Amino acid sequence: MNISEKIAYLPHDPGVYRYLDQAGTVIYVGKAKDLKRRVSQYFRPPEQLDRKTRALVEHIADLRYTVVETEEDALLLENNLIKQLQPRYNILLKDDKTYPWICIRKEPFPRVMLTRRYIQDGSLYYGPYASVQHARRLLDLMGSLYQLRICAHPLTPEQIAGGKLRCCLNYHLEKCAGPCEGLFSEAEYDAQIEEIKALLSGRTRQLVASCRGKMMEAAAQLRFEDAQQWKERLALLEAHHEREKAVGHGILDMETYKLLKEKTLPKRIEKSEKVIAQLQKDLGMNVPPRHIECFDNSNIQGTNPVASCVVFKDALPSKRDYRHFNIKTVVGANDYASMKEVVNRRYSRMMAEGEDLPQLIVIDGGRGQLGFALEALMELGIADRVFIVGLAKRLEEVIVPGDPLPLFLDRNSSSLRVLMQIRDEAHRFGITHHRNRRSKAQTVSALRAIPGVGEATEQKLLRHFKSLKRIKEASLEELTAVVGPKLASLIHSIE
Repeated sequence: MNISEKIAYLPHDPGVYRYLDQAGTVIYVGKAKDLKRRVSQYFRPPEQLDRKTRALVEHIADLRYTVVETEEDALLLENNLIKQLQPRYNILLKDDKTYPWICIRKEPFPRVMLTRRYIQDGSLYYGPYASVQHARRLLDLMGSLYQLRICAHPLTPEQIAGGKLRCCLNYHLEKCAGPCEGLFSEAEYDAQIEEIKALLSGRTRQLVASCRGKMMEAAAQLRFEDAQQWKERLALLEAHHEREKAVGHGILDMETYKLLKEKTLPKRIEKSEKVIAQLQKDLGMNVPPRHIECFDNSNIQGTNPVASCVVFKDALPSKRDYRHFNIKTVVGANDYASMKEVVNRRYSRMMAEGEDLPQLIVIDGGRGQLGFALEALMELGIADRVFIVGLAKRLEEVIVPGDPLPLFLDRNSSSLRVLMQIRDEAHRFGITHHRNRRSKAQTVSALRAIPGVGEATEQKLLRHFKSLKRIKEASLEELTAVVGPKLASLIHSIE
């Protein structure tokens, strides 16, 4: 398979791509939010490429890629591959100074520090972090919670016993407990380090529970100053825990990071399989619904009618397969006829292009919309090849063609949850498209109402000013430069 054929099969997913030369050596590593779109940009006509890119493309003999779950995963994988492979055409990231790590040094009374160098010296490394601000926030949190040293003195027992070291300013600011003068034992310091390891591994909840217990214990023993200190630490930990729950901690040591990446996908697949199996059982389907499509209509008082089709594969959204439809053959607000039109258009095209049909179709609406969608499938001759249901929003009842009674699924069941999720996603996707069309139509109607403004003038104005708002705000001189003085005076007078 040549490179052009490989590009044709690339997915629209985040990932990392690698270019190889004739000898099979990796010469470039790159990351992408959308692999197909990004890689395709390299293989444009040479005159559209800069000199460096042309030099790279001339040496590309093969292409390989890795799909990942998120853009951040792509960024981190790119970083690691460039370090490992040292590609000829990667200027950045080839040295060891890249994304930051939080390092717990292998030494007596370990320092906790930010570093961009991952050195296998026995120290513990957590990360890498795509955001240095995130890493610095964690260091600030640890500085507020614990008394850690920042000095580079070798704090061996002999050095401490020799009495040659003196506490620095941090001790007097109560940021360090003074281990250099023997004021803080190694066991006490290591207990802090263990808590920091838990914090960096995302085990904040157990730290919160431990801190609360110590606060209550100090209060019960009337040690109110100690209780206040524990209370302040508890507040910091709880604030961090709430933020962690909101955005995901993403804090893993290197080995945990690798293990989780290996375990996450199988667990996700297992969960999807259970959802699919349960949905098949609840709907009485003969085949598992691995490919589901849902349709929704959107219009306001019959204006700018549109429809949306969203696609779930293995119980997860497949956003690159989503489709919008502008209603073409139906006049006014006729949801039933609109539904029939878009279902017919969707599957006649899929059949013409040889694509696989979904196992399950969900119609957002009641028996009316479902009936017209079923008519479209029957006219296409595929009604017996797909399973179709309607999902009525009022009571979330599932309507099956031919069954006089609706099916009520358990409100807490995974089957109803996935049906509601795909229905709500279709509604969101359709509403967004409808708003965009309505906004564009309002802009067009306002301009076309001006005598002498036709499609060509309208396009010229929108290309230059970008929006109706900017056209209204433009000065007479600016408008004259685009459409001439006569039209400019008319346009300038619009409210």
